[in-house]
Amino acid sequence: MNIKSLLLAGLVLGLAGLVNEASAQIRYTPPAGPVLPSQLNYFRRDFGLTDPYNGIVAPRRQLDYQLQQMVQQQRADFMAAERQINELSQVRQSTAAPTGTGATFMNYMHYYPQRGAPRR
Repeated sequence: MNIKSLLLAGLVLGLAGLVNEASAQIRYTPPAGPVLPSQLNYFRRDFGLTDPYNGIVAPRRQLDYQLQQMVQQQRADFMAAERQINELSQVRQSTAAPTGTGATFMNYMHYYPQRGAPRR
């Protein structure tokens, strides 16, 4: 019984060690944007094999530019779709003949007079 409990405890601890981070809440982002300016990345010491500009700043600028282009493209696509929806929702005049005029197809009511109605 003691060996089983030790194996179970070891298994639980081993599985707990595999988890990287708890994601119970979403990360807070300030509404006014980042708190620290991106220019402080020049002074970071964890830039890797190259200098801080080519290791951190330039890739970050490229990413920001690509994200900005994606946002602009998404806005343009949204506006185009909204314009198409508005064009479809406009009521157009129909080219078909109006209904209810001159409808005499299979109108045989004159053969079957109603009771109490005058005969034509």
